[in-house]
Amino acid sequence: MSRRKQLAITERQFEVLSLLWDHGPMTVRELLDQLDRDHPLPYTTVLGLLQNMERAGLATHDVETQTHRYRALLSREQATGTLLSDFVARFFRGSAERLVLGLVDADQLSADDLRQIEAQLAGNPQRAPKPPRARKSSRAEPNSPKKAKRRKT
Repeated sequence: MSRRKQLAITERQFEVLSLLWDHGPMTVRELLDQLDRDHPLPYTTVLGLLQNMERAGLATHDVETQTHRYRALLSREQATGTLLSDFVARFFRGSAERLVLGLVDADQLSADDLRQIEAQLAGNPQRAPKPPRARKSSRAEPNSPKKAKRRKT
């Protein structure tokens, strides 16, 4: 059975991809000008990073005279979708619901965040809306008993 290739992006690679997505194709020198100015990197480090990104299928280059102009090979949406799918599959057994509930339990999603998510899902004509579920507040009231522990499945 063939497995889908996992996309692994380091923090530095993501920083470079973000610059390429935001500014379009760039040379190594142009990237150097945009990268962290508090901790400048040597030219050869950025060049090596880009060459590794090419081998990984994250970027490619076009030759302009003697200069190479690098560009991202995948869109921000493609990278985000692939990384999230892999993350959900590996850490939440493929359940996006578990991911969201985990974010709620860890106080990373507010009621406003959840309303925005519901509005986005309702506005997406390709998804059949699920019937609304009664949701309990993720935060216990000061004088109320602690919320019941969610059963782990």
